[in-house]
Order: sequence, then C-alpha cells, then structure tokens
Amino acid sequence: MKDEPTREQRIEALAEELCHSCHYGVGLAELEEEDLEEAAAHRSAAESLLKHIEQAPREEKRAAWWRGYDRGRENAKKSTAEYVQQLEATVEELRQERDPEGLRARIADLQYVARGYRRMHTGGSDLRADLADALNRLEAAQRELAELKGWQPSNATGERPS
Repeated sequence: MKDEPTREQRIEALAEELCHSCHYGVGLAELEEEDLEEAAAHRSAAESLLKHIEQAPREEKRAAWWRGYDRGRENAKKSTAEYVQQLEATVEELRQERDPEGLRARIADLQYVARGYRRMHTGGSDLRADLADALNRLEAAQRELAELKGWQPSNATGERPS
C-alpha cells in the first residue's frame, strides 16, 4: 500500500506546479533563489487552492445527491398526479353508470339548500313553506331516481320487477 502524501507535501507539489505554469518551467527551488517573496506567494496560493480542491469531491457528491432528490420528487409528483387523474376518471365513470341523469347531484343540491335555510333562518311561515317546497322537490327527485333504477323505495329487497 502506498502512503498518502501529507498536507504539506500536497501543498508543496501544488506550489511547484503553479511555479512551473507561471514562470515557464522554472521550479520552486530556482524561484526561491531568485525571488523569495514570489515563491512564498506560490506556496500561499497553493495552500488556498488546496482547500478548494479537497472540498470539490464532497461538494460534487452533495450536488449530485440533491439533483437526484429533486428529480425523484418531480417524478413522484408526476406519478401522483397521473394516479389522481385515473381515480377521478374512474369515479366519474362510476357516477355515470349509477346515475346517468345526474339525479343524485340534484338531490344533493336540494339537500344543501334545505340545510342552508335551516342555518340562516330560525323559522317563520314563509320560510317553512319554502323548506317544505324544497323537501317536496327532493322527494320527487328521489322517486324519479327510483323509477329510473326500476325499483321502489318501499321495496325492501331491492329486486327489480320483471
């Protein structure tokens, strides 16, 4: 097994590389003989760059993880939206099969109106008449629904007449 270079050795190697790049092949040792401040500047730059170089793989892994997480979240949203659309289409289909004329929706509307009258007002002859009228319409809609289905509400077994 090879020994990992120490931090100082990595800084020195990076400073040497910087020196060769900046001074067209002049090594760090030669530069120290000519200009001690310039060599120190290369070492300082190498130390500064080494921090960023060491952190790059960790940051790339983190960025890759977040990209994958975001993509997964988007895919989950898409599949959930598709599933909800399928469920809504199924529910709508079932409603059409069970209630082709939309009587259930009309009954629900009348029941809503009746509940609203009860909440908003506390009685009175005109209000009672309106409520009675709404209830009569509700009963008529229920009878119409029962006739469409082919059975009467009084028929306890729910069998269709032949």
